[in-house]
Formats: sequence, C-alpha cells, structure tokens
Amino acid sequence: MADASASAVNPGTHIVGELGLQTYAAGETFAGRADVLPEACVPGTEALRTSVLATWADIVTGYAAMLAVAPRIPLTLDLEVQVVEPARAGAVVISEAEITKAGRSIVMTQTPFRDEATGRLLAVAVVTFMASPNPAHEFERDVFVPPVWEERLAVPLAERIGSVIVEPGVAEVPRRPDGLNATGAIQGGIVAFAAEEAATSLVPEPALLEVFHLRYLRPFTIGPARAEASGDAQLAQVRLTDVGTGKLGATATARLMKNPTS
Repeated sequence: MADASASAVNPGTHIVGELGLQTYAAGETFAGRADVLPEACVPGTEALRTSVLATWADIVTGYAAMLAVAPRIPLTLDLEVQVVEPARAGAVVISEAEITKAGRSIVMTQTPFRDEATGRLLAVAVVTFMASPNPAHEFERDVFVPPVWEERLAVPLAERIGSVIVEPGVAEVPRRPDGLNATGAIQGGIVAFAAEEAATSLVPEPALLEVFHLRYLRPFTIGPARAEASGDAQLAQVRLTDVGTGKLGATATARLMKNPTS
C-alpha cells in the first residue's frame, strides 16, 4: 500500500516535490496545476511519463481522501491512468479531484487531466484509498495545508530516482531518504515509475504507458523495489518485490503506446 501523504516529508528536497505540481484547495476538494518538464518525459520524446501522471493523481486525490477519512491517513490501494493524448513538454496540466464514493474506510476517487491552454482532455485517473488501520497514522485536519513545492527536476527523472534497468523487463529503484512517504516506505509514485521502466524496457523503441493499472499490496520498507515485467506492448504484466524483504509489494498491468511523439 502507498501512503498518500507524501507531502509530510520536506517538500524542498523530495523527488516528488520536483515534478512540477502545485496543489490547492478547491471548495470541498483539491486541485492541481503542473508544468510538464522535459526531464519528466519519456526519454527521446516530449511525452510526459504516465508514472508522473500517476504520481500527480495520487497526490491530488489523496488530499481529497484525507478529508474524507480524517483524522486517519489514507493508503492507496489501486490506481489506474488512461491516457487519451500525451501531455507535451512545456504544457501546463490541470486536474481536480472528485470523490465518487466515500465509505467508512474505503474512498473511491477520480480526476481528469486537461491541457490548461486548450482544455483538451489528456488523461483520466481513478484511485482507491483505504483509511489506515494503524492508530499512529493520523493527522490534524484543521492544520493541514498543501505544501508549496519550489524545486524542479534538473536531471532526467530516471537519474534523479537512481533507477537501474537490470535487463530488458527488469528495473530496480532504491529506497532513498528523498523518495519516501510519511511512513518511511518507498513513495508510491516511485513504485509506479519502477513498473513503468520495467514495462517499457520490453520494447526497443521509446514507449508510453497508454493504460496503466497499479495495485499496492504492502509497503516497500527496505528496498530496493524490483519490478519484473513480462508480455509485450499489447499487455505487459509487472510484479514488484521489496528485495530486502523478499515480499511481493505491488502488481501492475500496462498497454504501451510505441513512438508516442509520432
């Protein structure tokens, strides 16, 4: 499970804080506005990585889920992103969280991503959260304020994360202090990145995840997170294991869009 409250870490030095997203309250929910940075795009293209959209979706909808299950912290159960049209470097993407169903412990959300300049729909994300059963995972709702992230990626995202393609279909990301969530596990967006790297390394040309579904099973507490993908561009299946514990931490499926800038 991923902890939605990634913002509990120092936003100025966290990898997620460098992805170009700013969040703010929008009535009873939350919205986001993000710059599409070249360093966050699929290498060799100007198309934004789907794992970055997944990270933004997790944050924006996670804040809305926090209000729904307050004072407990929401944990991400599963996350799906469907790309309609790749976001391009230099564009500004906007989104707003919508709670589709809020129960006592489960919250279902969704958010569209649109190009701010044209209003065109770029992608839709659906995210499900569970209120943490750990009584220590609580926050003070009345004092919660979304962070302002001022740092920006200065190097390609893969380099910033420290990921390694072990072989085609296999990728690893380390557990680093600047890539953790509030519970000390590898942040969910970085887990999504590992799944993306493993899936796209199955094909030789640049590829974008057109449809991406990630299910979190348990936190990656020791690391590294190792993603092993099988299949092809039509359907890649990924298993993500915490190497330090030997336990399966997440599973993912993806359909790839090859040559996303063509």
